[in-house]
Amino acid sequence: MIKQIYSLIQYDESVKTMDAGADNIGLVPMQNGGVPAHRVPLDRVRKIFDEAKRRGVTSVAIMLTNDPEEMLKLGEEIQPDILHIAGDGYAADETFAKRLKDVAPHTKLMQAVLVDNESAIDRAKKFEPFVDYILLDSGLAHDTGIGASGQTHDWNIDAQIVKAVNVPVIEAGGLGPDNVADAIKKIRPYGVDSLTKTSIKYEGGNMEKDIDKVRAFCENADAAAKELGL
Repeated sequence: MIKQIYSLIQYDESVKTMDAGADNIGLVPMQNGGVPAHRVPLDRVRKIFDEAKRRGVTSVAIMLTNDPEEMLKLGEEIQPDILHIAGDGYAADETFAKRLKDVAPHTKLMQAVLVDNESAIDRAKKFEPFVDYILLDSGLAHDTGIGASGQTHDWNIDAQIVKAVNVPVIEAGGLGPDNVADAIKKIRPYGVDSLTKTSIKYEGGNMEKDIDKVRAFCENADAAAKELGL
């Protein structure tokens, strides 16, 4: 079971997050989108992703901009393991997927799908032919795109999507140590993602990871997956 932890900001907390059991770590490279306090300067992005590579941890660059040209430029500059499109005004298409491969041949593409009703099933199936991962999330905000709401959604729909598509599905949306096992048992995804419920939030949009909660999230996810033989 892949454990994906968002949204890292500092180098030290990134190292501690990897030590706590994260398989994927995600952050928001400096861009025209997202909460300003969450955007990470590119020199720090490279330092964090270099350490992730050294450890065999997957690096994810979160795109909250709605400008595909900016996304491609960042993909080319950073060369992350995964580029995650989460903006609320742009979604990947076959042309974008091809252009990403041209500038970042080893970068995989993840598309966020807002699960607000059963129409999400068809939307997920539309992305299947040209993405490498689908992330299912809840919430839609002007500064965070799809996700970062801290709210769960209808897991019955997610379970249907996992069965309907032939690409790995990562489950997100209000997951924490308290409910990740239940989500895995209900949905049986490829991976699980946590941001809000493994973070300490401060005024002004600043936040840091709660490493004890990150560790508990990872341990509980692994235990549930082991119980199911996943």
